[in-house]
Order: sequence, then structure tokens, then C-alpha cells
Amino acid sequence: MGSTHNEGPVVYLNWLAAMQQKPVLYTEEYPLYTDAHIVGEARYGPYQFLNAMARGNVQPAVILRFGWYWEFPHPDFSQTDAEQYHGGAPPDEIAALASLAMGVRFRAGDSTREFIPAGDPMGYPRSWTTRPTPLLAVSGSLHRWVLPRVVEGEHSLQLLQPLSVLPTLTPPDATSLVRSARFYQDALWLAESESALAWLLLVSALETAALHWRSQKETPLVRFQTAKPELYEYLSRLEDPTVASRVAEAFKESFGATRNYLDFVLEFRPAEPPERPRWGAIDWSDKSLKKILKIVYDYRSKALHAGRPFPAPMCEPPYRQPDWPTRTERPRSDISMSGGVWLAKDVPLLLHTFEYITRGTLLKWWRSLVPQEHRPSA
Repeated sequence: MGSTHNEGPVVYLNWLAAMQQKPVLYTEEYPLYTDAHIVGEARYGPYQFLNAMARGNVQPAVILRFGWYWEFPHPDFSQTDAEQYHGGAPPDEIAALASLAMGVRFRAGDSTREFIPAGDPMGYPRSWTTRPTPLLAVSGSLHRWVLPRVVEGEHSLQLLQPLSVLPTLTPPDATSLVRSARFYQDALWLAESESALAWLLLVSALETAALHWRSQKETPLVRFQTAKPELYEYLSRLEDPTVASRVAEAFKESFGATRNYLDFVLEFRPAEPPERPRWGAIDWSDKSLKKILKIVYDYRSKALHAGRPFPAPMCEPPYRQPDWPTRTERPRSDISMSGGVWLAKDVPLLLHTFEYITRGTLLKWWRSLVPQEHRPSA
């Protein structure tokens, strides 16, 4: 069980406070906007997900009823502290975790109703209007989605079941999970209009989780030794024996970044999809996926450091013949478009395939974070 001090995301701390039977301070309702067809309802701890029965492009299809049990501590202004910062408010944490758990687009709106103990049982309406209604920009035909799984079919709120383990995690695990989910959430909202940026966000979601995962397995000094063995040996021979450790600590988030990402995905990658296209499937063996993942990471580095976006063919919607069971997983052939020429071997998968890998990997890692004593017995 985690600490109740200011460690971990607010939704985690608030859940712990509820489990400790602290009194409810108030309850708020937040709309969760989505373009997915949502079915069912669910409740996990102090968070209830009510189906608003809305359907359309982007609608407040779910109402999040958020019971507040935890009080924000007074901030300490003696120094900068952004250890828990992820760019959002507590409802954004829930929306991001729900997005990852269900594989759909969710954005939290402002509170629309507040319930106060001993107040009006019907609650009090609110209209803060500090957040704009989320917009989904779509390029091309609505019949060819870049991420078709995200919007097509029905999506049950029962898929939120991974939320149930949140209060069993450690504060650092919960923080890393929320940060990864926030990257994944943003990627889904950008995928249809800015696919090249969505690639970067999905890789960042994996990198965030991978760095935390590696830090739980290896000390910064071991990571330094593995990533830069010659430099480590040189520094270890210096008169000051602390130099190597100080360098390892200073660059602990940089050493072995590619190795962290590759090992993490191969450790937690999902099984291949149950249905495969008749043409345009990728090889799901470890050897093939490792090669594909390296290519993706190389494109990520070129995008960030050389200003060269992810290849346009990898950003295209997948293709499907009417009699095929599912869509292509990679570009169809050698291709020239948007001022570039790519051989098929250099554009090994589409964004919707990488989204499947990213979400499946993060969900499997999420389950692995549950302490042994809280896992169901076999």
C-alpha cells in the first residue's frame, strides 16, 4: 500500500484516502468527451462512470462522478518541485487511464455539478468554462480512419477493470503509469490530423514506462556500466572513486534509452492480433519485432533531432478489401509521396499497428505492477 503523503498522482492518493474511510469532502461530476460508442457503466473506488447515452463525433458520452476524500496540501514554495507534474488536473488523470484501459479517446471537461455533504441531494450546477470542448480534426475521408479500432464498434466501460488495481501500486509506479497514459491519450487525439506527432507521443509513452521499469531493475551505476563500459572503466580507475557514481546519477535518464525501450516492449508486448489481413501483415516474432522497433526508434530520433518527420506512408490509414477479416498492418509497397521515396522494408508498419503494440504493452506492464500479495491466486 502506498503512502498518503504528497506522493503519487491525485487520483491514487484520493483512492487511498477513501479506503482509509476518511470523510467525503464533496463530489463533482465531469463530462468525459469521446467519439467512441460507449456501452455499460462502471464504478471503481471513489470514481463512478455513468453512461450519458451520447453518440456523435465528439460528445460528453460519459459522466465521471468523482468523490473527493483527499485534501490538497498547502504548497511549499521553498523550491521548485515538479515531481508529480504531468500537465493535467485530477480528472485528466482518470481520463488518460480510462483512455489507455479502453483504447478510446477521452478528454475531461470542467465540473458541471457539485454535491456537498448535507447540501441539496440533487447537487448544484456548475459552469466554469475554463476548458474548451475538445475538437477532433480529421484528415481525409471519415470512412478511412488512421486508428479505426479507436472509433469503430462498441466500447464497454467494463474494460476499465485495470483501474481496480490502482490503489495497490507504489507511488512511483502510479506516477509513471499516469504519465505514460497521458502520452497515449494525447496520441489518440492527434492521430487523425497529425499522425507524425502521434508517432512521437506513442514512443514517448513507451519510453516513460520503460525508464521507470528499468530503474526498478537496475541502479543508475549498472545502467552506466552497461551502456558505456569503456567510459565506466576509465572513470572507475580515477583517484576519486565517486566520479563514476556521480556521472551515472547525472545521466541516469539518458544511458541505455534505446535498450530500455526495446527490452521493455519485447518483455511486455501483446500477442499478435486474433485476426490478420490476407496481405500486409507483419511478422510478430521477437526477431522481426525487434528490427521493426529499432527502425521506429531511429525515425523518432531523426524527428526530434534532425527535424525529419515520421515517413508519410507510416501515417496513412490502413487498407482493407471488403472480403478481408481485418486491415493491413504495414504499407502496401515501395512508395513515393509527400516529397519522399521509401522502400517497403524501410516503412515496416502503420500507426494503427504501433498503437496496438503500444497499448497492449502498457496494459501488460500495468498488470505487472500489482504487488504479489494483491494478485489473485491461481
